[in-house]
Amino acid sequence: MLPVVDGVLFLSLVLAPLLYGSVHFLALLLLALFSLIAFNLIYLARPWSLGRVFGSPWVWLGLFLTGFAGLQLLPLSPDIIKKFSPALYVFYARYCPDVLLGPVASSVYASDTVRGIIQFLMYGLFFMSILMRLQPDPAHEENVHSVSWQKSEYLKLGCLTGVLSLLFHSIYDFNLHIPANGLYFTVLLALGVGAAGQAYDHAFFRRMVEFIIIFGFMVALFAIVQKFSYNGRIYWIGMKNGGHPVGPYCNYDHYAGFMELCSAVAVGMAVAGVFHTSFFRRKGFIEKVVWLATAEANRTLRYLFMAVVMAATIFMSTSRGGIMSFVLGQIIFFATVTWAAGRARKGHRLVGILTTVALLIGVMVIWLGPEAFLKRFRLTSIEKIVKMEGSDADRIRFYVGATHVIKDFPVTGTGLSTFGTNFTRYRWFDFRGRMDYLRYTHNDYLQLVSETGAGGMIFLFGFMIFYTGAYIRVARKLA
Repeated sequence: MLPVVDGVLFLSLVLAPLLYGSVHFLALLLLALFSLIAFNLIYLARPWSLGRVFGSPWVWLGLFLTGFAGLQLLPLSPDIIKKFSPALYVFYARYCPDVLLGPVASSVYASDTVRGIIQFLMYGLFFMSILMRLQPDPAHEENVHSVSWQKSEYLKLGCLTGVLSLLFHSIYDFNLHIPANGLYFTVLLALGVGAAGQAYDHAFFRRMVEFIIIFGFMVALFAIVQKFSYNGRIYWIGMKNGGHPVGPYCNYDHYAGFMELCSAVAVGMAVAGVFHTSFFRRKGFIEKVVWLATAEANRTLRYLFMAVVMAATIFMSTSRGGIMSFVLGQIIFFATVTWAAGRARKGHRLVGILTTVALLIGVMVIWLGPEAFLKRFRLTSIEKIVKMEGSDADRIRFYVGATHVIKDFPVTGTGLSTFGTNFTRYRWFDFRGRMDYLRYTHNDYLQLVSETGAGGMIFLFGFMIFYTGAYIRVARKLA
């Protein structure tokens, strides 16, 4: 049964980004079906694991937000709506007064909220499936070498760093609303927090991490090939796109978000290999050269190469938010590792790998062509944002509009995933971008609070507390 579960999880990880990031509703439903299948199969295989998972505060936090979104679909009397959400009562009275003759929901557009709940449940089921799969089988004790356990600590930190990078990027974009990126975000979070304990299924953890690295590398290679042979269609025969596609994604920001997640894990794997390599224990130049022919060198350099290629394609994508989020995430990662290396007296290894990674990424970026992404960071581009000119200034207008929505709906919100439907009443500017972008705030945090009100605020506050605690616990184990 467990191999089937793993197969469903791996298939989901493959299809999610390849189906244009799963932004279309049918692709989302397919992923939701896979999440349901994976959850039920793992429960049938090891029913005892479900009880352990419910001991995780993460699960209860997710259930809280799901329940809050469900309440937004609950019919309430107009008097209750008027008391708890006066702006919503005014909305119904102005646009559809006949609805106030009977019970009404606090969501301004129920079908959008249903879709939002489906997407959030899909993330939750994958999260719980990973946590249940990570539970060690009491009947079979793993015999894992101590070095392998130590390397896994860097992989956990790599997973949490990928999550952190996307959290940064979500300030400037709507990556978590892209099902493929949300799925990988959820999986890495589950791997990082689920394996943070003393006991977990180490073999499954390593398989998942290595699969994410290898598949992310393959997507990066596809993005590079597509860059030099793009004919206006994704996959050359697929969907025609007039925007800025990279790889299988219709938008470069979302490709960058996906690659932030995968490359962070690859960097963690490369750092783990360098910290535990025998290269530094070999005496003399000849011995060090001979090391390059060993299986250990092949494995270490392979993951280093994959990390460099994936990171370079983030710069190739020209996504400012993606580049800055990746760099900031890696600064925090290497600062944490530096602290651990100082305590373990292995700082020279860290300097070596940091310099090597930076140089290799630079060489790769130069080969791919640095002009496009350097143009995005020109002073004139920044000046346009300050002067509220161009498409980037529209993001700031979205943020301002979202704060107005939050002010009007502070308790109940407008309903999960209803921002695009409701924002038309708040938009005062002429938006000349793609009309489907009007569905998003380009800031996942503002959008969640505007849609779920006090419930979303509590969720975000709890998430940041739990995430910070998980990161600190993993970081302490490095030393």
